[in-house]
Amino acid sequence: MPNKRKELEQQLRAKAEKAIRNLLEKLPDKSELTMTDIENLVGEMGQEVTQSATEAIAQGEQIEPSEVMCERCHVRMQKRGKRKKRVVTKRGEIELERQYYVCPQCGEGIFPPR
Repeated sequence: MPNKRKELEQQLRAKAEKAIRNLLEKLPDKSELTMTDIENLVGEMGQEVTQSATEAIAQGEQIEPSEVMCERCHVRMQKRGKRKKRVVTKRGEIELERQYYVCPQCGEGIFPPR
């Protein structure tokens, strides 16, 4: 677990540094920035950091279930490989890569946990 936390810390630092670089690139050269301009730029950076951190933590905390049952047919679902899925959170959309399962009887597909 300590190694995973260290990796996560490095990943979060890298994402925060990228957001800071993006902010600095958007920062106009003029000295006539209004407080609204500054707040908007910093707000964008904050949102970028928040979404990146949420995505990194959510991706790292996923536990793959040993068995997934179809709610409709009550048979064991089959793995179909990892797929990306957009998830809407309180702070915006993130993208997660999760194992996708399909029912061999009815064809229902899910990304557990539901």
